[in-house]
Amino acid sequence: MTQASAPQDEFVARLVVGEEGLPTSGTLRVWSPAGKSDIYAAMRGIAGECKISLHASGECRAGLTEQFARKESDAVNAMGGSRHQSRWRRATHVGSRVVTPLQFVIPASELRPFPQSSLSGSRNDITWVVPPASGRSVIVSCLFSGQEVQDADWPGRPHQTHLVGSKLLPNGEKFWLIWQDLPTGDVERLMLTEASAHMARTKMVPFSGNDPCEPARRLLIFREFREDRQLIVMDAASS
Repeated sequence: MTQASAPQDEFVARLVVGEEGLPTSGTLRVWSPAGKSDIYAAMRGIAGECKISLHASGECRAGLTEQFARKESDAVNAMGGSRHQSRWRRATHVGSRVVTPLQFVIPASELRPFPQSSLSGSRNDITWVVPPASGRSVIVSCLFSGQEVQDADWPGRPHQTHLVGSKLLPNGEKFWLIWQDLPTGDVERLMLTEASAHMARTKMVPFSGNDPCEPARRLLIFREFREDRQLIVMDAASS
């Protein structure tokens, strides 16, 4: 599925790594309201709790939603008193330059069986990505370029990237959502190792809306690269 490019139209994309009836990732949703140059991203199931915002001003934020933070003070306190996990300012495009302020990493090792009822909406609205082989990951990138870059020449196409969709933004930029199957790198393995060690010694903050009888939920692991003005988010299994 490829979204049509049209100035100021609403952009919505849903992406799942895996195959129906087999282990999958969580459902990644990326959207941009009509007439706006802001981009938002969240994983289904925690979209009302955690969201990433790439604003037209260049300011970027990742963390708890304002509504969720108001009712979950323990979660805010566990994050040091701020609902924002990460705050950074993305670079903007210059000429033919392409900037990548946000990437999602979905390793093969983190795919898990999920009930089919967990996939909301029509399955025709979901971009299904073939699961990567062992030792590999799907990298989903949120990119910005100038508007002169055409859909047929999306960023990274010569290097086997795949286009999910794009949007011409009112602020003069063009937004791209692409994915690529790559070997799982040292950074991704380190993120998983650090997260496992952290969970082993730190009790997770309970949310008031959680049902203890539900299956274990997925985790989002964040790592910020300040020099690159980039945030990498890993969709990981909690067990």
